[in-house]
Amino acid sequence: MTLMKLVISFVKFNFIFIALSCIRSIVSEPYGTSLGGHYGVNDLNEHVHSTEAPCDVCPRHGVCVPPVQCPAHVRPGARNPRCHLETQIGVCCFTGVSHAGKYWHRKRSNRASINVEDVKAAHNQSRRKLQMWLLRAEGLQKEPYAVVNVTSPSYGHHLSLVTYDERAQRLGRGALLNLFAAQELKSRQALTDDELALRFTDHTDGPYCPPNPPCPEVPSKYRSVDGNCNNKDNPSWGGTHTGYGRLLAPSYSDGVWAIRISASGEPLPSARAVSTALILDGNHPSSNHNLLFMQFGQFVAHDISTGVVYTLANGKPISCCDGNGEAVLPPEMQHWACAPIVLDEDDVFYGQFKQRCINFVRTQLAPDFDCSVGYATQMNGASHYPDLSHLYGSSVEKMSQLRAPGGLLAVFNDYGRELPPLTHRKECLNVHDGAACFESGDNHGNQVISLTVLHTIWTREHNKIARALSALNPGWDEDTVFMETRRIVLAEFQHIIYNEWLPLLLGSKIMQMYGLTPSAGYALAYDPETNPSLSGEFATAAMRFGHSVVDSQLTVLSRQRKGVYESISLPEVMFQPSRLRIKPFLDRLLLGLMWRPMQSVDPFVTEALSRYMFHGGNPYGLDLAAINVQRGRDYGIRSYNDYRKLVGLQPLADFHQLAPSAARRLSSVYASPDDIDLWVGGLLEEPVEGGIIGTTFANIIADQFTKLKRGDRYYYEYGPDVNPGAFTPSQLAEIKKVTLSRILCDNSDGIEISAASPNAFFRSVPGNEPVPCDSPLIAAMDLSKFKE
Repeated sequence: MTLMKLVISFVKFNFIFIALSCIRSIVSEPYGTSLGGHYGVNDLNEHVHSTEAPCDVCPRHGVCVPPVQCPAHVRPGARNPRCHLETQIGVCCFTGVSHAGKYWHRKRSNRASINVEDVKAAHNQSRRKLQMWLLRAEGLQKEPYAVVNVTSPSYGHHLSLVTYDERAQRLGRGALLNLFAAQELKSRQALTDDELALRFTDHTDGPYCPPNPPCPEVPSKYRSVDGNCNNKDNPSWGGTHTGYGRLLAPSYSDGVWAIRISASGEPLPSARAVSTALILDGNHPSSNHNLLFMQFGQFVAHDISTGVVYTLANGKPISCCDGNGEAVLPPEMQHWACAPIVLDEDDVFYGQFKQRCINFVRTQLAPDFDCSVGYATQMNGASHYPDLSHLYGSSVEKMSQLRAPGGLLAVFNDYGRELPPLTHRKECLNVHDGAACFESGDNHGNQVISLTVLHTIWTREHNKIARALSALNPGWDEDTVFMETRRIVLAEFQHIIYNEWLPLLLGSKIMQMYGLTPSAGYALAYDPETNPSLSGEFATAAMRFGHSVVDSQLTVLSRQRKGVYESISLPEVMFQPSRLRIKPFLDRLLLGLMWRPMQSVDPFVTEALSRYMFHGGNPYGLDLAAINVQRGRDYGIRSYNDYRKLVGLQPLADFHQLAPSAARRLSSVYASPDDIDLWVGGLLEEPVEGGIIGTTFANIIADQFTKLKRGDRYYYEYGPDVNPGAFTPSQLAEIKKVTLSRILCDNSDGIEISAASPNAFFRSVPGNEPVPCDSPLIAAMDLSKFKE
């Protein structure tokens, strides 16, 4: 061997050794904290150090990303070296957001195609099964026991999830056809568990294929009302009635739709048993954050995520319980969408009312637009984008109902005060003469009166801007006034989310790592390959951290009376918004929301939600904590440990790693740490630096809002090279002046509000004392920049 060959061989060996040593790196916990919260959990010693240093440059053209953005790194045998992000440690990713790499794709492509006869048989079986299910459901319409009584707490829950759009039912039936076909093909061993889990089923044609939405050849300047036509190549991404995405493959016990079971193979504990043992009532006020932070969070959540549950064919709510909750209906009498929550006979609360069953109906499914079969995908009844769909509607028909002449939104003029328009549907619990029940874009604006207040504020903001634009541009017709106003109001809303709300939720480090902080000018983050659709994990668990921060009381303050005007128990104003007709009430409630602290994020939920939610005239209501646990299982959300691994944390191997109180409570209901539900586990974690939620939820939420930014062509910060309706630099600068405090100052009744804190989500702490609404600390937008 020549000297030159020896040198070349030595160089090659060293290169391969360096690359392999990087690839062998273990994904450790780069920025997590110990599991804790108010259980005082011990340090888990989670900062496991790899023997290999993180890569400065990823091998094999890999990209360094936060672990949650590379789901393939948790697959058995995966080799994803650690690497340096700007502020944290990430993993080198070679698969993007795909759940498997090229090896698995090759393995699938080498597999023989599914037999045509198997496909035909699956289609025929699917159609027969759907017909049988629909006939069974039609028969239940005539049975009183199968319909929820309007006086039951479950009726309020139904109002929170119902949709009046017939298209949802048609798509839901199509999704069932494809689901049944997947079940049949799996039973014939034509589909493997891996193919289902990894979504390698696009080589099968489902019996139902929804058409892609029609889109204009020249992109509209304005965002569509239903979220469609945002992405040129994938026009259905983020649209209304499309399915939630997945961070990890679901954990269905049959691989397709059956609810998750324990790691031991036994059924999981009742969701109510989990709630009773782990999600207690407690009072742990936040030191800085107020209830307005909580309420705005619910307002954001309702905008981007609305689960749609199955109903009877006539639209009536399905009952899975007998005798108003005194027993679970026998399986042969249940609707196929039933998954009732079973209560112990000696339940500490419900036992005194002889309740043995909490009604629970599964979420309606959505078909894939690639015509494939596969595991169940739940339907989002709203567009996935932050586009104020609960203000403007999610369909052209709904938007037209909410509009008024002159480019305005319709209102109920209550003696000179603009409130949302009254609804003709009986969706409120106080339906006597003179009681107000309001219309909204998502039909859920009456759920709690503090939410109705925000609907009111944003309705007024639209009308304020529309009147100003109409005066500035007298040549505009009312359609132009309306759509230009909507474009501006959506930008204000998105700016408040990314500039004010998310930083307090996630902390500056995570905001920086995920590129969520608004730019000085136009943003450059758009990626047409990013699917913005919400993940099921975000919708059913991470974003539901907000249920922990709800307080049991709404405090109504009066500056004129110099104190608390009244305190209202939260359940008393659920679907009962008539107090808004009391003239000073809106201002006084806003003052209370800004003054009263929210609760801390922890495994404690007020009894207002865990015992009395939607109680109406009953001495008991629903348990929202139990419903959250059951909803996660409905979606096939994997165990908490799986998501700890996904975000780069060490999984819990034993309950005894935790403090005795936490270990005792968890082990009293769960057989294994691998059974812990994601929503429960996420609430146990200590908050990340500068934020209020733990590492697991923080990464799931940050990842989601990154997708909503990168995958939204109409995101307010994008320039004309991306956004067909881009703002000019001077207009964008004006929008970036807007704060929630400005919105509140401009749209309160001005009866008792003449000042606000510069940061509306912080209490009046030193440095955030209230200032007059005309203070330069609460900047106003100069609408003259929008004169044509």
